[in-house]
Amino acid sequence: MGRTVISEVSVRSRLTSFGTSGYEVGLILGQSLEKEDYLVHLARTPPPRTKNVVEETLINIPESWLADHANDVTRMLPGGMRILGIFLAGPEDTLDNNANVHKFRSILLTIQRNFLLNKYLHGNNQHNFILTYNSITQRYVCKLVDDVKSGMLKPVDIKFRTQSIPWLELETAVNLDRMFCIATNKEPESLKQQLQEILEDVSNMIDSALVMIAGKIRSSNDAIETVIANENNKNQLEVDLYIPCEKSASTDVKVKPSSESMWLIGQLVSKTFVTGKTSIEEATAAIKQDIVRSLASRLEMHVDSLIEEEDGSPEENITLHEPPRRILIHLHKSRVTLSSYLFPGEEPQEALVYLQELLDVDVEDLDIQKEIECHAEAIDTCQCGPPSIPVNTEKIENHLTTLHIIGLSITVFIIVAAILFHHLY
Repeated sequence: MGRTVISEVSVRSRLTSFGTSGYEVGLILGQSLEKEDYLVHLARTPPPRTKNVVEETLINIPESWLADHANDVTRMLPGGMRILGIFLAGPEDTLDNNANVHKFRSILLTIQRNFLLNKYLHGNNQHNFILTYNSITQRYVCKLVDDVKSGMLKPVDIKFRTQSIPWLELETAVNLDRMFCIATNKEPESLKQQLQEILEDVSNMIDSALVMIAGKIRSSNDAIETVIANENNKNQLEVDLYIPCEKSASTDVKVKPSSESMWLIGQLVSKTFVTGKTSIEEATAAIKQDIVRSLASRLEMHVDSLIEEEDGSPEENITLHEPPRRILIHLHKSRVTLSSYLFPGEEPQEALVYLQELLDVDVEDLDIQKEIECHAEAIDTCQCGPPSIPVNTEKIENHLTTLHIIGLSITVFIIVAAILFHHLY
């Protein structure tokens, strides 16, 4: 049985507006589940400044052009969403030509290889789609590519529905406070290499985290809709991540001399979007992907923004690095939000220009969630991020009092036993 791709009529209207004056190519953005896929947006790849269309024919489109676009767009996607494939609109049925099919495969393969160079973006997808639109006959065709190197193109049932996709929002915040010591005998590394090692450590930490959705540990095979059924808020669920303590087989304490250290401090806010049919396992993976993808994007952007590496004495190298903070922008007035990142001193309007160029969308100032994360200088008084979960403080205080009493009782028992032992013997 073939795959089913679900989308909205607004996306079909967007598709049919392309290719009226030549060929236009771009990326398919969406989410893949085990049984079906969701097409969220079609992002035209920005053409050269000297042209209104990409190229006169598909064959002339450079693969690296779309691969770079895919990398930039993936940074903006919430966890669980990816580049599902590519689309092409123009005055012919491009899939009828074997040379065009080979070109499509070549583009998808280049995109895949690009993502493999940065695994923390979580860009690669199990399913790849090709969507074509003939602007003359107004006919669109969608095919599945199981293997981008070889294999047949499989038919896909694509459904453009009038009702909106019922996205559910999963929200959490991760507080990072970790020190990374650099051994004295270690070969000198660039800041980029050091940050990559930090990213690997945080990625492993997040991957090992226990995820609680709506305050409970859920069965991985259950669907999100089973959780919604018992919640008052049917559109949003709070998520908590618990990081396991590090275990060591040895009780010996080892002292390792360090030449320098790096401290990662701050709060990372995460928002992901799923449907009711999404399994708990898929939702958990999306949450973890979002956290790691967002951190990877910030660190990469921060390194790229530096003019040169710091150099000098240790006293001069005490440096505060402030990667960009996250803002969220709604897509097509839907619940789904895309990420953009602001460096210190930048205004949200600057992010809109970048978003409009990469995604070919018009967004208004009201669509921006500006204060979900804090500026570094305001972190002590910040009221940003998701609302805190109500806690039964009376219950906690009673529990702590009980612990204190138990501890006191044990202490008294030990003292009494010692006195008796002294008098008897």
